[in-house]
Amino acid sequence: MSAQLLKNPAFCVLPFITRFQDTSGHQHLCCYSSENIDYSDSAAMQSLKSKLLAGEKISHCNACYSVEQQGAISPRLRETARWLRDNEVKSYIQAWHDQSPDQIWFYDLRYDNKCNLACIGCGPRHSSLWAKELEVTVAKHTPPWSLSDILKSKKIYMAGGEPLIIESFIDVLKAVSELETQPEVVINTNLTSVTDELEQTLAKIKKLTLTVSVDAYGAVNEYHRWPLKWNKFIRNLEWAKSINCTIMFNTVVDAVSIMGIPELVSIEHYADHWDLDILVNPPELQVENLPTSVKKLMESKWDTLKNSKFYTKDVIFKSRVDTVLTLLAKTGQPDILAKYINDIDQRRNLKHKDFLGIELT
Repeated sequence: MSAQLLKNPAFCVLPFITRFQDTSGHQHLCCYSSENIDYSDSAAMQSLKSKLLAGEKISHCNACYSVEQQGAISPRLRETARWLRDNEVKSYIQAWHDQSPDQIWFYDLRYDNKCNLACIGCGPRHSSLWAKELEVTVAKHTPPWSLSDILKSKKIYMAGGEPLIIESFIDVLKAVSELETQPEVVINTNLTSVTDELEQTLAKIKKLTLTVSVDAYGAVNEYHRWPLKWNKFIRNLEWAKSINCTIMFNTVVDAVSIMGIPELVSIEHYADHWDLDILVNPPELQVENLPTSVKKLMESKWDTLKNSKFYTKDVIFKSRVDTVLTLLAKTGQPDILAKYINDIDQRRNLKHKDFLGIELT
């Protein structure tokens, strides 16, 4: 059954076991989907699940289907393979029919856009600092599921915003740390703000993964994840390593971060896993929009990643590295990238060349 589901061109396990609501209050099948749903509409949800099991592709999952068309391994395939290794989940899927009760094992929590960084490819919905910079207001939306439900799950994922500075997330973490039987906890964090009290709480969580957002090395990362300070980030990374949690680097590959990603190989010893996430939006930052002269420089520099330990042992990492090389060969729109960078520089009173060493505008 597991093998059949993995070969199914449409099926994904997440709609069967997950609850997700984004910072705008919209519910989706998962964080990779952009199409709104209503979990309380049982008939509609059952119809979507039936289609997936039958191998019928649905528009909600187009993001993953698109990744697969590029020859890369999508989150759909990765998450399905991961969850079907759990016998309880596998049995539930095998027995599922359109009258099956909901069984939620995975809560994807995104309560708040509160964040202390304004990363270049982000925006107000996910960063209060971006909202402040653009002078817009983003309403907060509390998900409809309770803390007691969340604590009964197998896995809790936190993103934002920056989870480690969001009070409601810290409350969840404290509650998990006091449980005898704990769910797995995965926190997507920029790792720039960790209090002493929070350090003690995190050290008590038995199955903790810190998905550390690090998009480039040194000054390139400081520009990309403004106003991050690289030395402080490294100190916090050393602390995270000391508590023996699992550390995953999460790196967004775009037309700016690509200039400092190869150097991250020098700190990959901190990471147990490394995920390269190729940017789709905003379109201005897509890799193919780099000027031709910069592309030629990056093609040779990018090969450094083939020396990474993850290139040889992680098929997904390898597929993403190889995919970026194909994107560098495509014709893009350097003018829209230049305008985007120029607007950032003007708003923040920066000069990107001081950080990147290359002029893009």
